[in-house]
Amino acid sequence: MEILHKLIFKSISSKLYRSIGLILIGLVLSFAMVIISLTAFGMEHGSRNAAERMGADIIVAPKGYGEDVEGILLTTKKSFFYMDASVVEDISGIEGVEAVSPQTFLMTLDASCCDQPVQIVGIDMDSDFVVTPWIDKKYLKSLEDGALIVGSKVNATSGVFKMFGKEYPVAASLDESGSSMDATVFVNIDRIGNIMEDAQKAGQGVIAEVNSKDVSVVCIKVSDKEKIPIVVARLSRLQDVDIVTTESVSAKLFSGLKDTYVVYAVVIALMVIISVFLLFMIHYITLNDRKKEVEILRTIGIGRKKIKTFLMCEVLWTSAPGALIGTAFGFLSFIVLLQFIETTTKIPFTAPRLGEEVAVVMAVFLLTTVLGPLCAFFSIKKLCPENVYL
Repeated sequence: MEILHKLIFKSISSKLYRSIGLILIGLVLSFAMVIISLTAFGMEHGSRNAAERMGADIIVAPKGYGEDVEGILLTTKKSFFYMDASVVEDISGIEGVEAVSPQTFLMTLDASCCDQPVQIVGIDMDSDFVVTPWIDKKYLKSLEDGALIVGSKVNATSGVFKMFGKEYPVAASLDESGSSMDATVFVNIDRIGNIMEDAQKAGQGVIAEVNSKDVSVVCIKVSDKEKIPIVVARLSRLQDVDIVTTESVSAKLFSGLKDTYVVYAVVIALMVIISVFLLFMIHYITLNDRKKEVEILRTIGIGRKKIKTFLMCEVLWTSAPGALIGTAFGFLSFIVLLQFIETTTKIPFTAPRLGEEVAVVMAVFLLTTVLGPLCAFFSIKKLCPENVYL
């Protein structure tokens, strides 16, 4: 066995450029498959999290800001817009509306005012049914008393978050959602006025001024889900508002996810086809050139099965290193570029679970490793036919 390994490594080193080429094919293929597969898993988790956390059946926003609301729900986009709070009462009186809850958005100007740039969202603790269901009940009293609830991307490891020169206690941190909620600080809507005063005193500010009579959106729960279109029709009579249904947002979200999956699947399929073609041609040409070498091995008494084993092991040793390096480099690149992927993708994104990451890496490694021997099998079988004795 030791002699066999020596022969294999000698054969590989004697054809160095060919061996490097074979390793590179496996490296590029496995690298791309790991990156694409992990990104697809992250998009699926993010999309499901975002859909589950929408909470409201309908969201009413100021005229011209419907797309901004969709961006906030589906991506890491931050925004601000306001309308008069009187719209809350108008919506409450519409038939079919079970509950309404206003939210007010503030967006900090830069990192100088706070520990980091964040979206500040004021929620009405008396009526909210969108954010509070995701918060442990024991923390809700703290929120009412002035504490903050922060998204998963908000750095509050010390238990406080500094805004406009003041330190606010952080009651809890939400799990990752893959949307703008991850970089959001939630406060009691009654505290918005105090935060604006603190900003003015500190000589720092938010991107737009807001007063106690302003709200950004009104979240609506409909009593009968089948009558959502009827309620939307009634809401459309209101002046200067855009109406966004979470059903349409979810449909758009999963449609975009499906389209992305198709693109990724096509890319992987093309790469596999090209890799198989290249590997097959390389092995076909190089193994045909080794007929004399095989004849010499036979004349010195080495059997056909041992020669096939020798050739298969040689192919395996040019396939496995590329697969190993590619999967390792792909996984490390994914970890390093995780934040970049989260901010650039137009679909909610959360990191895959550890078990999924391990499964993807192992599956890609095994697939890429066996691809070389599979592509060489025909050529090796032709070189060492079954009907030849020895």
